[in-house]
Amino acid sequence: MGRLEGKIAIVTGASRGIGEGIARMFAAEGACVVLAARTADRLQTVAAEIEAAGGQAVPVRADVSATDDVRRMVEVAVERFGGVDVLVNNAAVTFFSKRIDDEEMEAEYDRLMATNVKGVWMGIHYAVPHMRRRGGGSIINISSVHGIASGGHMSAYAASKGALIAGTRALAVELAPHLIRVNCISPGRIWLDDDPSEWVRRRFGEDAHREYLARFRDWLERARGLQQPLPIAGLPVDIAYCAVYLASDEARFCTGANFVVDGGMTAELADPSFHHPGATELAQRQQEMRAWFAEVRRRADSSG
Repeated sequence: MGRLEGKIAIVTGASRGIGEGIARMFAAEGACVVLAARTADRLQTVAAEIEAAGGQAVPVRADVSATDDVRRMVEVAVERFGGVDVLVNNAAVTFFSKRIDDEEMEAEYDRLMATNVKGVWMGIHYAVPHMRRRGGGSIINISSVHGIASGGHMSAYAASKGALIAGTRALAVELAPHLIRVNCISPGRIWLDDDPSEWVRRRFGEDAHREYLARFRDWLERARGLQQPLPIAGLPVDIAYCAVYLASDEARFCTGANFVVDGGMTAELADPSFHHPGATELAQRQQEMRAWFAEVRRRADSSG
């Protein structure tokens, strides 16, 4: 019997990466899963693969920044499976922020907050009544280490993720009388593809992908173990294991917590005496990469 047998779960951002990993593991542990994301084709594929492996999954195309989509996502869980026990708010807009004095900063800020914060709150808004009817539930918000400590050009993103951590604590208190637990997971650097350059191809096209590989292929693999004290790559499955625990009855006394799953990244930030071998080179290459992404984005904006 799986650890989530009989539970009904919604996972947003479930077509790729962390959300996909969580959805697959939830289904493997016996949960009925509603997979929500904006990319319908990929979502259908993931759901079909889960069902082929013996799980139960329903795909729902949903943009969490659109309130009607969020409401429909919850309605599908109730209609198909009978309720909601677990909500994983994973969908997010993730990109390097513009400078605070950039003329387009306001539009970027609004987009980030609409998806990363309002989308989460509306999902909780619609899911909570159904959790109450079932005698409780578990809400898992996926934040980021950027909500704890961040850097330049990340202010809007960091603000959105910090809001999730603070809001998680407040909601944990508010919903505790209903036996609804609210917790947060803050991942560090998670490698979402076997080939870490694939997301560049998806977002910017073939020309940018070739340019990216030409400039950064030499250090991409090395970088996996250079971004935190543990010299291994963080993977979606590492976040999924934590999410399964928080969704399960094993975490019955756990609420209002932020689980940092980062290979020691934030511990290193707290201890300036720790200097990871290669950290200086990594910082230099990251600055170079940020500048390159800014240029590619400008090109994409001017051509679109």
